[in-house]
Amino acid sequence: MPTTDDYRTGKIVEGIRKAELVLDNRATYPIGDPAFERIREKIVAFRPVWITAEEAAGLIRQAEMVAVGERVCRALHPESPVTQTVFLDELAEAMAGVEKAEIVTAAAAMQVVNRQSRQRFIASMVSGKYLELCTAWPPDCVFCKAERAGIRCIGEHPDSRI
Repeated sequence: MPTTDDYRTGKIVEGIRKAELVLDNRATYPIGDPAFERIREKIVAFRPVWITAEEAAGLIRQAEMVAVGERVCRALHPESPVTQTVFLDELAEAMAGVEKAEIVTAAAAMQVVNRQSRQRFIASMVSGKYLELCTAWPPDCVFCKAERAGIRCIGEHPDSRI
């Protein structure tokens, strides 16, 4: 399972990079290939779910600490549109601690959500809790790439699965 330390140290970006190498070259990996299966396990561990802006707002209201920063995967795709991710609780603290996000009020985080509300968000589990609310850019999102490669990993949020 991914941890806040993976985000703090940047290990998460390296993991995404490695996953994308496999996912972008899916045709070269036969069914059951160990590399592909390792990627599947790591991606599914995030338990990503699509959520609405309203559901994101609910998670923000419940959080003790909130930070806003650039999408983590954008480090690998600087040409992609700039959108922001909301980090919650200990992940907010970790990302702010390495200057990858800024601690903000819940109201400021809600403004980010509302500004990007035409999009759905992906909530992903970090350290056993849904702590990352990302406005995924589907062409570059590792979860979306996994889905396109046949890894069913993104669930729909059925009323408080998170």
